[in-house]
Amino acid sequence: MNNRNSDSPWNPVNSVQVTPKEYEMQVVEWISQFGSDLNGFRVEHLVQLPGTGGEYEIDAVAEFSIFQGARIVVLVECKRYNRPVEREVVLSLISKLRDVGAHKAIIFSTSGFQRGALEYAAAKGIATITFIDGKSTYNTRSRFQLSVEPPPWINFPKYSGLFLSYHDNRLYSSLIGKESLDILQAWLQRDTGIT
Repeated sequence: MNNRNSDSPWNPVNSVQVTPKEYEMQVVEWISQFGSDLNGFRVEHLVQLPGTGGEYEIDAVAEFSIFQGARIVVLVECKRYNRPVEREVVLSLISKLRDVGAHKAIIFSTSGFQRGALEYAAAKGIATITFIDGKSTYNTRSRFQLSVEPPPWINFPKYSGLFLSYHDNRLYSSLIGKESLDILQAWLQRDTGIT
């Protein structure tokens, strides 16, 4: 039984086709861009972090300073599954966050998120982003549901993301990409004292 919805940003039928390395490097590029104006900002790809439960390999780790030196650490996980990310993945990331002493976390997924994962992530302040093909952001209005390719003169990015937020029993999505990282910047500044 297929519970996926072709029109859903949080649980898409078809995942974007991307290699693991290209996926992670695109995410690292976005993270690097949205944090570039923060004090002492840096992002590293494939970081080994020690915790009381052992060492963890994290897809990307971003760090920056606030209040003349307090370090903020952000864990970034890139999930490339054939099914939507489940709540257990969010629970695991929260455990890693606590164990290594990080402050915030983001989960990117090529296959969306189950509702329970979105609800739990929202309750714990974890950002959830569905990694999508840039062309999938092209919308047309039609009486009939047709799959239409964008015109060649429109310069779509190769990849985009949908920043998903769940509150008041509703799902909201905001487009992110190279030119539109404001929603990620706002999320990063929430609860860290950055103005």
